Amino acid sequence: MAERKIVFVPSSFLHPDGAAVFQRHPGIDIEYALNEDERSQMRRSPELRRQLHAKSQERTDAALPRIHALCAMGLMGHLPVTADMMDRAPLLEVIFIPAAGTDRIDSAAATERGIVVVNAPNGNANSVAEHTVGLMLGLCRRIADRDRAIHRDKRMDMMAVMQGGMPLSNLNGKTLGIVGYGFVGRSIGDMCRRAFSMKVMAFDPYYDPIEAERHGTAMVEDLDELLGASDFVSVNTPLMEQTRGLIDRERLGRMKKTAFLINTARGPVVDTDGLVSALRDRVIAGAALDVTDPEPLPDGHPLFEFENVIITPHLGGNSPETFRPCSIISSRLALDVLRGRRPSNMINPPAWERLRARLAKRAELK
Repeated sequence: MAERKIVFVPSSFLHPDGAAVFQRHPGIDIEYALNEDERSQMRRSPELRRQLHAKSQERTDAALPRIHALCAMGLMGHLPVTADMMDRAPLLEVIFIPAAGTDRIDSAAATERGIVVVNAPNGNANSVAEHTVGLMLGLCRRIADRDRAIHRDKRMDMMAVMQGGMPLSNLNGKTLGIVGYGFVGRSIGDMCRRAFSMKVMAFDPYYDPIEAERHGTAMVEDLDELLGASDFVSVNTPLMEQTRGLIDRERLGRMKKTAFLINTARGPVVDTDGLVSALRDRVIAGAALDVTDPEPLPDGHPLFEFENVIITPHLGGNSPETFRPCSIISSRLALDVLRGRRPSNMINPPAWERLRARLAKRAELK
């Protein structure tokens, strides 16, 4: 009798249609760390969520020795998947995440152990792009700081916007510099070109400049050149060793004093202390952050002091419209692995042959 394979989900962050991808296959069972009643309670209060998070971690650890697929999304967001966890999961074939980012998964360790890592490429690109454009408008039209002031003072001062802070400005006709021209970066560029007639530049050593030119984007080889020419700098690169701290105090100093920084990628790509310093010294006009380092920021963090900073709690890729496709895309890729089919997209392609060899050796020993 063929071995039944177990897909383990530590939270409720897998859309029912994503779960159905596995449920339609007779040789696969889905297990949740939390039962249906517990999953329905997770939004009731932060304290209850913390309790459920601890319970989910405990049950995930207990399940590792017998699972074949792990959904890398926990109650607190992206689930750290470490080499130690993989060593305690001898049957594990695939780690999948219904999102784009895989920086909390030790992909190198997964490759070494013959475990495939898959995500949901392009599943939430439009959502992140829309959020980025919203942050850009919030900064240059001063939507966020004026709204905060009105609610704080409980009165409307029609002239206050002219008495302090950066002058109002528009997106139309300005230059957008994109750091990382992947699915999200390209979506942002398309929106800004079409809606606001913006000039779009991009820095991405891995993207074909001829293809970018077809989109109407000018690729530059020097990041400093992009920073110095842009009115808005949008950070959209994955977090890798070479991108950690990529935008530091020195690089912020190369931006225009009237320019804005927007980060909807990963917090550590921007050096937080360097950004605080640049804002205090008025090196740039302002910043908008959907991601931070650390995340979340601790109470009383210096970034909370600035009126010209917008902070949102990592919700750029989060919407009902993206939840379903991200779950379906990643589940289908994971199902391919479990059925012995090479998936069309992998974060760590070298893991595939290692997985096949590992499974073949297991079959010989039976």
